[in-house]
Amino acid sequence: MHLDLSSGKQCNALWHMTIEVQYKAAFDSRWDIGAVRRVFAEAAHVVLVAHQNADGDAVGSLLGMWHLLRQAVSAEVTPLLPDGVPGDLDWLPGADAIVSGKADEVRCAAAIDGADLIVCLDLNTIERTGRLADSLHAAKAAFMQVDHHERGEDGQSRDWKVAVVEPEVSSACELVYWLMREAYGEDIFTREAATCLYAGICTDTGTFSYSNDRQSVYLAAAGLLAHGIDPMRINRQIKNVFTEERLRFFGHAMADLLEVYPERQVALMVLTEAEMKAYGVESADITGLINEVMKLRTVDCGILVREEGEKVRLSLRSKERYDVNLMARGLFGGGGHKRAAGATAYATLQEVVDKIKREVIDDK
Repeated sequence: MHLDLSSGKQCNALWHMTIEVQYKAAFDSRWDIGAVRRVFAEAAHVVLVAHQNADGDAVGSLLGMWHLLRQAVSAEVTPLLPDGVPGDLDWLPGADAIVSGKADEVRCAAAIDGADLIVCLDLNTIERTGRLADSLHAAKAAFMQVDHHERGEDGQSRDWKVAVVEPEVSSACELVYWLMREAYGEDIFTREAATCLYAGICTDTGTFSYSNDRQSVYLAAAGLLAHGIDPMRINRQIKNVFTEERLRFFGHAMADLLEVYPERQVALMVLTEAEMKAYGVESADITGLINEVMKLRTVDCGILVREEGEKVRLSLRSKERYDVNLMARGLFGGGGHKRAAGATAYATLQEVVDKIKREVIDDK
């Protein structure tokens, strides 16, 4: 970093500061940047897909890659999401271009069938694409993975044409930034692409509150800022998105559903479908609830359990003591990161709660 500080002749002159940041991504030897460029250059139709119940990192990486590929290659590029774009992220540039599997599964299936290349973003197993999984498993296209999670079960067995997997990176959005910057240079970045990637970094790090112990995330943020984004507006859009129903449900959850076990430094919250229906909220409205739990200074591990049809979804967070990646994997075959993980259980809500209490809360 070079700082050039100079002042005018008058003693009350304002300081002028010019900052030049020089940095280069250090890529694992398995990251063949030439292969990345080749696989995109050879494709006539690229399909981008991320996981169901998409969060900011999933939508941000999907749209960021979409914007960047439209600058870098001549291929047709189609972004898909199993459930469409959540209402609190529909402001992201290009969100209306995403094809929803929930609204138009036929169109999604046709796009997958006609693709030369399918890029899986923020996605470590095809099963996490829900209603699109069957079409993806049957696809004849080459597959590429760009993800920051530990490999899922089919992550090891699938024949990925290119796989860029780095669990130590904060988010899929950060990974897309470094990958595409290295492959095609800084000139392909637009304000729209930078906005999407910065938003995803913010949501997956809690606006740099966790998953941010490497300097690369700050350098990526600095690089994205250089493309004219408005970080304050992005943060407002991310945080100020509550409906009255959602806010009232959060209050109900914190007041009536939260159980705290201070001797274990664990907090548990259990949400039933009936309670969510009574308040008029859906699964996308629960985003961020687990982070509110983690504001308790006596809690190191927060576990959110949510009923969803015949399944039960778990979201886990930790500060220092617990490795929730190992916890999610051990409990229900889930995974993620040491500080943020999730799992899906095919059991009754009561069976899931009983297992958590038995193996996490009551375990000495």
